[in-house]
Amino acid sequence: MTLLQRRRQALRNLPPLEEILRGSVLVRTVRCGKVTCHCARGAGHPAAYLSVTFRGGRTEQISLPKNLLPVARRWVSNYSRWWKAVETISAVNRDLLRARRLAPRQGSKRRPGPPS
Repeated sequence: MTLLQRRRQALRNLPPLEEILRGSVLVRTVRCGKVTCHCARGAGHPAAYLSVTFRGGRTEQISLPKNLLPVARRWVSNYSRWWKAVETISAVNRDLLRARRLAPRQGSKRRPGPPS
C-alpha cells in the first residue's frame, strides 16, 4: 500500500466529527448514607461520570444518567478513533516529506557551467 493509500485508508469509516468527546467514562459504586438502604450492607448504587482533565490539572466531572451512558461511551470511543487517524496521517505525512526531500527535483534544469 502506498503512502497516499495509507493516508486515505486512515480517513475511511471515521465516525461523524460532531460525535466526538474527549474524556473518560467512569462508573463507580457509591453509598447514599441512609442506614436502612441496601447499600449500607451490600453493593452500593452505581454512578456514572464523564471525567475531563484540562490544562493546568483542573478536572471536570459530569454525572451521567443511565440512558446517556451508551452515548457518552460511543462519543469517547469516537474521539479515540479520530485521534488514532490523526496520528496515522501525521506519520504518513512525515514519510511523504522525507520522500519528497530525497527525490530529485522535477523540472529543475541546472545551468551549464562556464566552458572549461
